[in-house]
Amino acid sequence: MTLKSLNEFSRKFSYFPNYSIWIFLLVIFTISIIYNYQHILFLSPQSLHQWRQCDCLSLTMNYYQDNNNFFTPAVHHLGGDGTGKTVSDFPVIYFTVAQLWKVFGQHEFILRLINLLLFFTGITALFKTVETILKDSFIAVFSAALLFTSPILVYYSNNFLMDVPAFSLALVGLCFFTQFFIKQKNKYFLLFGACFALAGLLKISSMLSFMGITILFIAEIAGIKFREKGKIFNQPLRQGLVIISVYVILLSWYLYAKSYNEKYNAGNFLLGILPIWKFDHQQINEMLKAVVENSKWAYFYRATQLLFVMMLLIIIVKYKKIKKPLMLLTILIAAGFGGFLVLFFQALAHDYYVVNMLILVPFILVTFLLLMKESYQRIYYSFIFRILLVAFLVHNIDFARRRMNDRYNAEGWQNAEYIKHNKAFEEIKPYLATLGIQQADRVISLSDNSINITLYLMNQKGWTNYGLNADSTLIAEKISMGAKYLFIYDKEIYKNKTIETFTRKKIGEFKGIDIYKLQAVYPAKAAL
Repeated sequence: MTLKSLNEFSRKFSYFPNYSIWIFLLVIFTISIIYNYQHILFLSPQSLHQWRQCDCLSLTMNYYQDNNNFFTPAVHHLGGDGTGKTVSDFPVIYFTVAQLWKVFGQHEFILRLINLLLFFTGITALFKTVETILKDSFIAVFSAALLFTSPILVYYSNNFLMDVPAFSLALVGLCFFTQFFIKQKNKYFLLFGACFALAGLLKISSMLSFMGITILFIAEIAGIKFREKGKIFNQPLRQGLVIISVYVILLSWYLYAKSYNEKYNAGNFLLGILPIWKFDHQQINEMLKAVVENSKWAYFYRATQLLFVMMLLIIIVKYKKIKKPLMLLTILIAAGFGGFLVLFFQALAHDYYVVNMLILVPFILVTFLLLMKESYQRIYYSFIFRILLVAFLVHNIDFARRRMNDRYNAEGWQNAEYIKHNKAFEEIKPYLATLGIQQADRVISLSDNSINITLYLMNQKGWTNYGLNADSTLIAEKISMGAKYLFIYDKEIYKNKTIETFTRKKIGEFKGIDIYKLQAVYPAKAAL
């Protein structure tokens, strides 16, 4: 075949909506196997950000074993008041999984599976959105699959955190908005609003594209014309009510969450901002270095990141050739991305905070590829161009695969703490029973600087070194609140001589974990 005939073939068979969904699902399933999802699905919380993973599971476990009311979530770390009551994300998924555990048994993979199914739903919705806009099934498969090569998205989609479920619901919401834009039916706008309400309840950062559409709505109300015939929002009162309702729902929940934490245990979860202006010049430089280093491995393959930047610059330069609504939304979301970096600057040390900012990627891709299709068809439909896209996708998949291997490598630094220390707490429960330690007994896990990791893994409520800082007075206070046993696995902590008061009665040892029986002491004596 000649190159010309291959190009004609590429043009003729680029759009196959009757069976494209099955090809896409096959591609995503194959990529999932390459990422070893079938094995990861059944792993316990580990690797990077095990802290936050165990927080999520702790909330779920407390719903499961304590039958907590939906609006009274709690964790294993009992906090300052001894109740453990605290909240961050809207707990609908934690609560739902807890009810499933009551039916099928307490299996952590159920939470992973629900999050993963939500992600597959979201990325499939993205595929359909791109296919609908571009009328090109091949490019739609490529675009959605390319998003599935971001290491942080690959890692957290088969995990316990709520960032990817929120992101996935935003993708579904955008799919419904696309249908509304084309068909002008209010049912799609209602579904769009419902998806974003739930997404925003899970993670407020997922509202970036919804806020962009809100500005689009306001701009059209103000008289800016976005369509040659008619308007995008054909019933502004009804559609405005949907938009306002979403914001009211989110405001109501976050006000409740704030008051709930202030009443019981504040400070466990972030419900505010961490803006750049709260840091000095040196701190900003150190954080920027960390972000740049993290970007090499966490967000996308470096060359892919640069390609996205180039696409965005071309979009800005060629703005007159791009449909106004899509152009405005892309620019607004890019600006929102920048705003997020400023407002949550310190949080950038945690890569999962960036997950919902990845919504910018499909907007850049769709806008740029639509520009190519309408202005550079010869290149767009070129057989060689599409072969290069496949090769580019394969390279990105391999990059993400290697990053996943790094994160779960038993000999790598990213999983070292779990392998060396925390894994033993998963296996300690039968041994605790031989010591007479009961489920209801409160404990202190002094080597653990997280909130819930070791407490959740051994399923014992109590306190960790989070907030205690091995302070003898504070330890004595927790004993007065019912702490009966002390766990130490990091031997460095013994250099703190003030804790000797609490390590006089050793009752056991399990895989490097020293266990002590605590006795009531007066704070003044503990400080000697």
